[in-house]
Amino acid sequence: MNPRYRITRALTIFVLAIFCTAASLAQETSATLDVNTEANITVVTASILGSSQFAHHPLDNGLADAFLDRFLEALDGNRMLFLQSDMDEFATYRATLAQDTLVAGDDRAAYAIFDRYLKRLGQRVDYIADRLKTATFDFTGDALYTLDRKSAPRPRDLAAARELWWQQLRFEYLQEKLNGKQPEQIATTLGNRARGVLRDMQQTSRAGVLEIYLTALAHVYDPHSDYLGHEQMNEFAISMNLSLFGIGAKLLSVDGYCKIVELIAGGPAARSGKLGPGDRIVAVTQDGMEPVDVVNMPLARIVELIRGPKGSVVTLSVISASAVDDTVRKNVRLVRDEIKLEDQRARARIIDFPTGKGGMQRIGVIDLPSFYADLSGGGNGNEGSASATADVARLLQKLKAEKVQGIALDLRLNGGGVLDEAINLTGLFITRGPVVQTRGPGGDIEVGADTDPAVLYGGPLVVLTSRFSASASEIVAGALQDYGRAVIVGDPSTFGKGTVQSILRLAVLMDRSGLHYSYDPGALKVTMRKFYRPSGSSTQLKGVVPDIVIPSLSGVGAGHHL
Repeated sequence: MNPRYRITRALTIFVLAIFCTAASLAQETSATLDVNTEANITVVTASILGSSQFAHHPLDNGLADAFLDRFLEALDGNRMLFLQSDMDEFATYRATLAQDTLVAGDDRAAYAIFDRYLKRLGQRVDYIADRLKTATFDFTGDALYTLDRKSAPRPRDLAAARELWWQQLRFEYLQEKLNGKQPEQIATTLGNRARGVLRDMQQTSRAGVLEIYLTALAHVYDPHSDYLGHEQMNEFAISMNLSLFGIGAKLLSVDGYCKIVELIAGGPAARSGKLGPGDRIVAVTQDGMEPVDVVNMPLARIVELIRGPKGSVVTLSVISASAVDDTVRKNVRLVRDEIKLEDQRARARIIDFPTGKGGMQRIGVIDLPSFYADLSGGGNGNEGSASATADVARLLQKLKAEKVQGIALDLRLNGGGVLDEAINLTGLFITRGPVVQTRGPGGDIEVGADTDPAVLYGGPLVVLTSRFSASASEIVAGALQDYGRAVIVGDPSTFGKGTVQSILRLAVLMDRSGLHYSYDPGALKVTMRKFYRPSGSSTQLKGVVPDIVIPSLSGVGAGHHL
């Protein structure tokens, strides 16, 4: 590692925990989730959350009540599906939920509630289909409908629920009508929309239900803690590495079909010359195995089938976008390769402003979407490896060569990432000193600092922020503001997240405890420490307040986040 930076023990733990996940993820089995694995995942998750959180509060009856409520809200947040009779029935789980979860890992409540959710969702789809065929949509009179029902009472019975469904259907119908659609088009659109939601939820696997359930448990402790199933963990690793092994195509689920919307330049799909936007994938075949039909399959599962180790072979059965007959298929054999997600890396542009005296002022703008890093262990700072700091450093050199007179670092849509990248990047602009302080549950303070006096760019600097700038973005903006090194410009405040999360891979913990698992148990993102700016102030709740506030749509009505 570049001697410019010293990474503290807490931050090293943060990075290594993610590294272990990313390095081993591809080797995990995708076997079916069995009851013993499921129970062990639940017990370990509940135990870690109760002992590793800042609050150190084991799961008890009070937290269990909140846990059940959050799960119900995750499924039916607008309170239009579950009836009051359902809620009365679910209340019987409350007395033993803490014990069932923490000791036995008993998740039967999750699946019973989810089954009821599917039943109510199916009833809603049937009702919508009937109304679209028989009802008259008349908007000549006055009507009042409350869109936000997050605090509203549950419908007392099925008749009351149908009245809510009717109001919602009329609202959606009116939206389509105002967009100029004809009645037949509207009926088709709304019917397909309702059936699509039901189809997607019916295809949710047990692992998917477990992820919703345990995420609800994590959010009881902390809004920034999460349970990450193996698919979600895979996506997280990709977002940090900015690379994956696959075919190089962006996919979208449309009317039950997996449709190619874009080919990534240089990827196997683009190089083949046999695939293009609009093509629909109907089957996926691994080398030497039978084809798997993917029509009406959840997109996440299709993506999992298409991705695989570098050099392995996958064959796609495709309906061409130009085909006049959907029964005509073509098979495209592809060798998987590493795909670099270049569009998610830092990028720069130059804006020339007229000075009013016949001259021009050159300003460089660097857009940084996240604080990414190569977590595979093979990056070593090479130009092709993912590193937010290395990329920004190269862009700074190019902008200086273009004789810019100032630089704007755009963090408005940067939600964070790897903390040591935030420390390293801040060091590009300051001489030396602390960048972030972290405090553990016991009050111990650790400091992440830039120790190299060299400054890559010392000219005028503006940092653009918004209410979406969070975590590592707030560390960089706060440090540069504290040092008087940059002018912060943007929304009245940033997101307001002042905590550090560690990624704990459950397979490692379960191996150490001798617990059975036949399926990648995923990981926990757990709040372990709080961070503070060099000045000692916290960004929790209040965020980073800019030196210059510029009104924006994102800042209107923006509140603080817990």
